[in-house]
Amino acid sequence: MGKVSKGINCSAKGCSESAVKSLSKNKLVGSDIEIVGERRIYLCKNHYKELKKSSKKEDDIERIRWKG
Repeated sequence: MGKVSKGINCSAKGCSESAVKSLSKNKLVGSDIEIVGERRIYLCKNHYKELKKSSKKEDDIERIRWKG
């Protein structure tokens, strides 16, 4: 069992909702979310949605670069 299933809270500063995703801290490059934490970050549903929206353009560029 991981920490998310045990009920850890969101790592975003000022958020106390329960986390639904666990990510590496390296995934936050280019986002505006302030994180309090260690190597792993735990995000609630709202902050994870915000992270996906902010990193969509970067992911598309990376996908095109690898596709050739």
